[in-house]
Amino acid sequence: MSEARAGMSFLMLAAGAGERLGLGPKGFLGLAGRPLLCWLADKAWQVADEVLVAVPEDCVEATAALLPGCRVIAGGATRQDSIALLAPQARGDWLLVHEAARPFASIALFEQVIATARQHGCAGAFLSPVVPVARLRDGCVVEAYAASEVGIFQTPQVYARADMARMLLHQATVPGWFAHSPVQLALAAGIRMHAVPGEADNIKITSAADWQLAHHLVHLLA
Repeated sequence: MSEARAGMSFLMLAAGAGERLGLGPKGFLGLAGRPLLCWLADKAWQVADEVLVAVPEDCVEATAALLPGCRVIAGGATRQDSIALLAPQARGDWLLVHEAARPFASIALFEQVIATARQHGCAGAFLSPVVPVARLRDGCVVEAYAASEVGIFQTPQVYARADMARMLLHQATVPGWFAHSPVQLALAAGIRMHAVPGEADNIKITSAADWQLAHHLVHLLA
């Protein structure tokens, strides 16, 4: 077993209904003759020694047949809920979180995030916006940041099991807590995350325009 894979549990988030795209759960969309889940599982086995997948409850049986060797469970209503369901079932000391809607992340990116997490304890991919960005309030600019000071959240993200436990404890003890990314939950729990340069092609398939672009990126699936 490679050093990168040892003790690494791959948590694949695929429980969303894909409402914004309107084509059903995105993990089951087909590209180059296979569902996205299958392409991503192939990558997952290259960087982890177990793969756990959260899907809609009515898709569990079909997904288990589609992904032999993976452990498939019914996911939760939100991204955090699915992570909270997957994490306790993982055997590894390290938890790699990745969205099925990002099938184009390269093996090199996975390996770099894993290596950085093993060195520093927690790491994630962040894409540079290339140009400066502003923070807005009530339609006005209140602060400006250089591109080198900010990053756009991507996955993969890798967490030590103990850090993930802290994150989930924080989520459970703060009423009404909601975050759009596990990164926000990590920061709220006081966990220091190290940033790895993300990839422009590591798009999240969300809109019709993303889906059109995905058909031009099929060479990155394998």
